[in-house]
Amino acid sequence: MSKNQKFYAYFIIGTNENGILESWADCQKKVSGEKARYKSFKSLLEAQEWLNSGANYEKKEKKNLIELHSELEREAIYFDAGTGRGNGVEVRLTDFEGNSLLYKIMNKKNINEFGNYYVASTRTNNFGELVGIYIAFVYAKKYGTKIIFGDSSLVIEYWTKGRYNSSNLEKDTVELIKKTTLMRNEFEKKGGAVKKISGDVNPADLGFHK
Repeated sequence: MSKNQKFYAYFIIGTNENGILESWADCQKKVSGEKARYKSFKSLLEAQEWLNSGANYEKKEKKNLIELHSELEREAIYFDAGTGRGNGVEVRLTDFEGNSLLYKIMNKKNINEFGNYYVASTRTNNFGELVGIYIAFVYAKKYGTKIIFGDSSLVIEYWTKGRYNSSNLEKDTVELIKKTTLMRNEFEKKGGAVKKISGDVNPADLGFHK
């Protein structure tokens, strides 16, 4: 592979078609006449990570912590996932005060000493976030919660809206995406709302990214 080799990732808005090409000319043909986002990368891995994270490159004005805290709601529930303890991906579900809610819907033997749940050690953090929102939907259905907050753009803005590339994902991840998409549709039809917040103010934040 040439030192100057580049990879061109594209995402076509509307159809959700996306991919990675090794030629700018080929990428131009794909996005020509389409509303699309595209970007060049030095490695295939970087290109794929950009697509997996939602193919966003728009810069947004950063809010201060006071503004971010003002977006939180006391009656909502909050989810997060992280890998900081070195035991695999840890999933957390809390109330506004940061108190774990897992004991209300899960067997205590599956909850660790921190009030959280571990998925398999081979799983990615993105899969953990997906499990987190699944658990949030289960809790919301049982207790009538109307608002769910999380800080994963990929899970909230793409996967649970049915927007994903199955060729990049394991079969059981795709199945869980499909399941959570249906759960979200049902949740929102009954007046529920799923909202994205910053990890800096997420009461469920595991603190590993800070």
